[in-house]
Amino acid sequence: MYQRSRPQGAAGSDLPPQAPPPPRPQYSEVARIREEDREDTPEQAMHMEGVYIISVAARLLDMHPQTLRKYERLGLIRPGRTIGMLRLYSRDDIRRVRLIQHLAGNLGLNLAGVEFALGMVEDLLALRQRLSATTEGTHLQQAVEQEFAALFRSMDLPLED
Repeated sequence: MYQRSRPQGAAGSDLPPQAPPPPRPQYSEVARIREEDREDTPEQAMHMEGVYIISVAARLLDMHPQTLRKYERLGLIRPGRTIGMLRLYSRDDIRRVRLIQHLAGNLGLNLAGVEFALGMVEDLLALRQRLSATTEGTHLQQAVEQEFAALFRSMDLPLED
């Protein structure tokens, strides 16, 4: 009759037993951050920012997850990553994708145009921040904010900053 052979490394075999797999990390980066945040004061806890995995972000944005991956591959967005390399989209990432959707869908820009427009918007936001810092506490600060708000409205940009 047919006999089964013993598995390799089993008791009574000439081979040494197999080494156990390496231990998994106890906490992921997100869990560690959440644990650290628990020790914060209630005021600091109010400023915690939510992050979303790609499937949730895609649902929030009403788009396919592959589109988000394409935007990342092109360098239009840079979501955070967990230790396990899971993409984590912050509120700012979601806002940036909505801006991309507006530029491509409503203004008819192709992705190269979107990339150029995003660079210009980032430069304008940086300029606004520098001007606000230098005019802080003066009557010019309010004028700077009004001028930038008017500029963004004229460009039909839905910015919440």
